[in-house]
Amino acid sequence: MKIICHMISSVDGRLYPSRWGSPQEPADITTLYEGVAKRFPAQGWIVGRTTMSDYCDEVKEGDPAPLRDADAPQSPAFVGNREGRPIAVAIDPKGKLLPEINALPTGEHLVLVLGARVAESHLEKLRAAGVSYVFEGEGGSNREKLAPALKALEDLFGAKTLLLEGGGIINGAFLTAGLIDEISVIVYPGLDALFGSAAIFGVKAQENQLPGAGAHLKLLDNETLEGGAVWLHYNVKND
Repeated sequence: MKIICHMISSVDGRLYPSRWGSPQEPADITTLYEGVAKRFPAQGWIVGRTTMSDYCDEVKEGDPAPLRDADAPQSPAFVGNREGRPIAVAIDPKGKLLPEINALPTGEHLVLVLGARVAESHLEKLRAAGVSYVFEGEGGSNREKLAPALKALEDLFGAKTLLLEGGGIINGAFLTAGLIDEISVIVYPGLDALFGSAAIFGVKAQENQLPGAGAHLKLLDNETLEGGAVWLHYNVKND
């Protein structure tokens, strides 16, 4: 599976458009972002739990789901009634999301990536709502957790390419797992400038650690867009 991290940021790499200064020339953020996204032949997209709950009012966030006993067998993945729709994947290892629908208002079928020990009682609620789910791997590293989930998404949903469109934490998890194949960034002509404001990648690490050093970029394409925004498209070679 190919993972393309597709994002739009301010000139200083920040993620919250409500904080950005306005450009001298008009440029609609949504039009810019979705216009470039359509260039990629993806079967869906991936975000984190918080982004999904913010994106859709019918996907509410609650308390963590109960866990099954360690000696209880793990339930299999579940495929709801997709009806040929693209998929919208939310990484939700603690089972906090409680969707009321199985298709988003924008048309995508909802798929959750859950922790391996989420209890059957929570899975029953998801099945009743027609929401699909797969499971993370049980290893300790981001790659050991995410790679099995991506394989399940490919095997069960035919997803060959997915757009990673999360916040800094989930994007950082994929980056440190070595699972990002390409990066597509639209640099919007505005500034945030607040110290510590969320960026495209946000890996919690010590100052002497270099979480991005293992990803080596090669420019594939660049283009000036409406209003002076700039699109940068990179191939990623991971160590």
